[in-house]
Amino acid sequence: MTKHTLRLAALAPAVMSLTGCAYFGIDINSAFNNDKVQYEASNTRANLEVPPDMTPIKTDDRFDVPSRPSVVSANAEAARQAAAAQNQNPQNVAAQYIVPDTVNVKVMKDGQNRWLQVTAPAEQVWTVVQDFWPSVGLVIRQQNPETGYMETEWAENKAKLPQDIIRGTLGKVLDFAYSTGERDQYRCRLERTPDGSTDIFITHRSMVEVVSGAQNETTLWQPGPTDTTMEAEMLQRLALRIDAEFNPDAAEPLKAEDVRKDLIQVPAEPKSNIVKSAEGVVEAVELKEPYDRAWRTVGLVIDRMGFELVDRDRVAGYFMVRYLDPKYEATKKSEQGFFTNLFGSDKAVDAPNYRIHLADEGAMTRITVQAGDGNADTTGVAPNILTLLAEQLR
Repeated sequence: MTKHTLRLAALAPAVMSLTGCAYFGIDINSAFNNDKVQYEASNTRANLEVPPDMTPIKTDDRFDVPSRPSVVSANAEAARQAAAAQNQNPQNVAAQYIVPDTVNVKVMKDGQNRWLQVTAPAEQVWTVVQDFWPSVGLVIRQQNPETGYMETEWAENKAKLPQDIIRGTLGKVLDFAYSTGERDQYRCRLERTPDGSTDIFITHRSMVEVVSGAQNETTLWQPGPTDTTMEAEMLQRLALRIDAEFNPDAAEPLKAEDVRKDLIQVPAEPKSNIVKSAEGVVEAVELKEPYDRAWRTVGLVIDRMGFELVDRDRVAGYFMVRYLDPKYEATKKSEQGFFTNLFGSDKAVDAPNYRIHLADEGAMTRITVQAGDGNADTTGVAPNILTLLAEQLR
């Protein structure tokens, strides 16, 4: 039984009392909305917090959402920053960040992976993506322009609720009474390509509210499945938004049906193997993809798994992530000692950094996990991370 069912049962008397006026003052058409996305806008409801069973990863100040100046263009700001770094005149540097007359937005395909490629500098695309998330009712929880990374708050997609007359009535009177028992979160990552274009990747995560207890008296949140159809939906909407922003006077604007057709995925065969030592310890994952394709695949998997991305270097071949393994955390807390725990002054365990390293082996890519400094991992967590990666790469 879900929490949604319990709430509706508790409100049955309210439903009966309202049926007499169910047809007055209600837009019947709005009760049958077929839109796939209906998140609560941030300016009408309080920000949805992380589900209570989830402990958010601690972040430092550089991940806070900075305020957006409304009078400085992205071109000018990018030129100013580049000029300051190079001690040059802004006018001499600005040409590097000027948007071309026509910006093309297209869906890129590589196996099961789908992403957008925009023929505009990342500095320009970044601001458009910032504005996109609030337009679909989602709040940016954290972002880091240095790594091209954004993450939204957890939010409920009201479009998953039954679109009937009763909901059309109660939804306006007691909106809190209806809940899907699910929360969604999106991660967006921008990467600069060698030719100056920008690749955009979007991944989806979910949490599901489950009723537990002998009398169904409690609920808890559990990780849910990744919904690739919602990833495709957001990529489609973002593609149309970017095209409208950069090409407002285009004779033939980008069409939703064309984008949707390119986002269709086909079943794929397993593409990874786990490599173990003689003692049975996981040492590596072999991905049956060349390096360029593997880089995109692993990046999407890292986003879906919820690792905090600290840094990345495509040339050196690694993603730097911050991850607190449950067993590692328990071990560290036990090492704090009896008296520390007795007086309740135990300190939170800091999440270590790990390098997920990709080695080019021709038609295959070998994935290993190292310590944050590039040396061998000493925490014992590397095999766990590799196992998690292998499960997602199957």
